[in-house]
Amino acid sequence: MFTKLTEQLKANPRTIVFTEGPDARILEAASKLTADDILKVILLGKEDEVKAAAKDAGFNIDKCQIIDPEMDAMVDEMVALRKGKMTADEVRAALAKGNYFGTMLVKMGKADCLLGGATYSTADTVRPALQLIKTKPGNKIVSSCFIMVKGDKKLAMGDCAINIAPNEDEL
Repeated sequence: MFTKLTEQLKANPRTIVFTEGPDARILEAASKLTADDILKVILLGKEDEVKAAAKDAGFNIDKCQIIDPEMDAMVDEMVALRKGKMTADEVRAALAKGNYFGTMLVKMGKADCLLGGATYSTADTVRPALQLIKTKPGNKIVSSCFIMVKGDKKLAMGDCAINIAPNEDEL
């Protein structure tokens, strides 16, 4: 199911940001992706907490970049993007959360994609993307996908949380 995608990613390296760095599931994925040089990985969280969680779980994240989302470098840009809907203080509070900080890394070109939802709800994962990156001009609908892996079985399910009953045009 993923062989062709893996080959494409190895040939054209991309960077993914994981919003929930200390989560064991995220650390496992980061360890596998970097061990096989499939993606460059940014993990968000306090460096000591992320490293301790990886060590406790037995995952090697040496190739991962760890960023603590308490940085102020993005405040002015995010205030401008929100066009008066958030003050600088509100932006600082939002950027302290991995979902907003990670989305800004994508918006600013520091990462190519983002994965969230291990501990954030779908709404809390998608909301920053809709507020900061937005949809492509002319597109008003977004889509979601869940990938479930159990043993050798892999299932991909689309629109399970965002477009519950899409019409013909939305599909």
